[in-house]
Amino acid sequence: MDNSGYEMIYGQLKHLKTIITFKKLMTESDINVVYHGNVTQATIEGVTDMISEDLSVRNEDRKVTKRVYHVMMESLQNICKHADSQSDEESNSLESGLVKQGIFLIGHNQNEYFITTGNNIEIKNAVMLRDILDKINSLDADGVKQMYRDAMMNSELGDTGGAGLGFIDMAKKTGTKYEYYFEPDNESSCFFILTMRVSKEK
Repeated sequence: MDNSGYEMIYGQLKHLKTIITFKKLMTESDINVVYHGNVTQATIEGVTDMISEDLSVRNEDRKVTKRVYHVMMESLQNICKHADSQSDEESNSLESGLVKQGIFLIGHNQNEYFITTGNNIEIKNAVMLRDILDKINSLDADGVKQMYRDAMMNSELGDTGGAGLGFIDMAKKTGTKYEYYFEPDNESSCFFILTMRVSKEK
């Protein structure tokens, strides 16, 4: 066998080792699903179906299941609303095959589920999202409910594809705070990481 053959086998073994290490990490961290790639309506339906089945198998409480499902749907749709497009097939509709790239992760521990998304976003939109998330995090449960009522009548939020309303709605349903981070990518964009937690308490 020549050197190219050995290099190919070595590359395959290294790749398999990486997969095994990642599988071990996922098992130890109780991570259910990790997805990286294009997010479309089909993607959203596929991921939510998998998680819903997993929740059913583990006999999760119905109210907890509904909250997790809602946050999953909203989180994946937020990628489509906010992510910079990575495709020439530009569209503003999920149904017409909108292609946006992102990362989605869902896992759980003894007390809660955690849903994390990541996607590239324009700096100007990052500033808007930061302000919205900070405002939500500063409020108690009653404050979030009032903010939601106000947002329902605020046409300005409609200009962002329902960004503010969706985030407020998730906070209202879960009663938890957002954890987020913006990693600078270049002068015009950054990578937006967002985590939402759902308590297992009934």
